[in-house]
Amino acid sequence: MEGKKPSGGLRKWFGEKWRDISRKTKSGGHPPCGASAGTKARKDGKRAYPKCVPASKASRMTDKQKKSAVTRKRKYGSTGRGKAKMVSTNPKKIT
Repeated sequence: MEGKKPSGGLRKWFGEKWRDISRKTKSGGHPPCGASAGTKARKDGKRAYPKCVPASKASRMTDKQKKSAVTRKRKYGSTGRGKAKMVSTNPKKIT
């Protein structure tokens, strides 16, 4: 094991391609995570918090799952309750 670097954890997290599933590019894909100052604001002047996930996870999610995740993420930021919250990508099912 000497000289071999670990393959998981934070090193893996930094190596993943993170995508903003709350927006789409003209080609239909998702732009890289992180927005310039001009793309953060909505028409009503409120900040639109991006919902970022690894590209591999974004490709497996349906449009309905993406919309749900973005809605839950933005629910906290738009009401002035402080910083944006970390929300799960997959909601728990209510039985």
